[in-house]
Amino acid sequence: MLWLVLELLIYQARYQWNDIVGVDSDLRHPEAGARSRLPVGSTPQARRRSIGLSWLTAAARILAALLIGWLTGLTGQVLVLAAAVFAIAGSYELLRASRYRHWTSVRVVAVWLAVGLGYLVRGGLGLSLGGLAAGSAAMVATLVCLGAFGIMFVLLTWALEAASYCTADDDGRWHAQPELTAKPHLAALLRHVAEPLEAPRGLPAVDGRYCGGDRVLRGGTRLSAPWNLALLAASASGAVAGAALARPHAAGAAAWIVAGAGGLAGGVVLCRCHSARSRWAVAAGWFPVLVAAGLLARPGLPVLAGLPWLAVAGLYCMFCGWSYRELVAASPGRQRQRRT
Repeated sequence: MLWLVLELLIYQARYQWNDIVGVDSDLRHPEAGARSRLPVGSTPQARRRSIGLSWLTAAARILAALLIGWLTGLTGQVLVLAAAVFAIAGSYELLRASRYRHWTSVRVVAVWLAVGLGYLVRGGLGLSLGGLAAGSAAMVATLVCLGAFGIMFVLLTWALEAASYCTADDDGRWHAQPELTAKPHLAALLRHVAEPLEAPRGLPAVDGRYCGGDRVLRGGTRLSAPWNLALLAASASGAVAGAALARPHAAGAAAWIVAGAGGLAGGVVLCRCHSARSRWAVAAGWFPVLVAAGLLARPGLPVLAGLPWLAVAGLYCMFCGWSYRELVAASPGRQRQRRT
């Protein structure tokens, strides 16, 4: 019941807030038609009505969540979940607020980190209701993995989205659209996939080939790319989480160190791959390695030792093989890039 309330009511209301705040930039997005954001009509009156109805629907969802909590005796838990989701959302929207014109590298990194916090709420709910102790190795490692996984997921999406704001001339040089200047947290990712010549604000975009159809991550990126750093954190913690969740009978520091080192090594190899085939081969081949490493803890369910790492690696492989246009087209219900 709490999972349904969180995902179908509280988080949907938060996403509506996200769409309302970003309505102007969404309308100017190169893939606006495919992203299926808030429909606002063609007149100012229709726009105001759509935004007003969206606010009312979001409020109704929150009220429904509280009503369900009251009827089921879960009011306290629902209030905590709603407070956590909207505190994170408020911090995220404040960091991204356009009225604060001055962007620093610290602010950009803060936005990148903030997108992973929502995954901690979701993971914390499931793990705590599953009976895991707050300070246990399984709880800590899995929460770290989920937070890093969320950051990796969103940054990979944003890296692809940043490419959709660019065109390439006949010489292969990239030129950023003026709209990208309003999204420094996306623009900062471009240097890890290309070197665009950013168009001055207010000038028309440079004509050329649309880069949103390019699979910019397919050939691999530097280990220092932000999404790769998040992958390494998720890989190491995911391997520890798998070993800790596999009902170990000889849990100890040595078992966690071996599992973490194995997961981290797999993440490094994955980052170094330069083709889709090699990535999938590493993901498939490293899974039994982590299962074997997890045997040090004498697990009751050995196969579980490698599953968290495999989930992280699988998503990384998928995103590295897509362009932004393919991502939007392939995602169920249309991908919502700024979700947290």
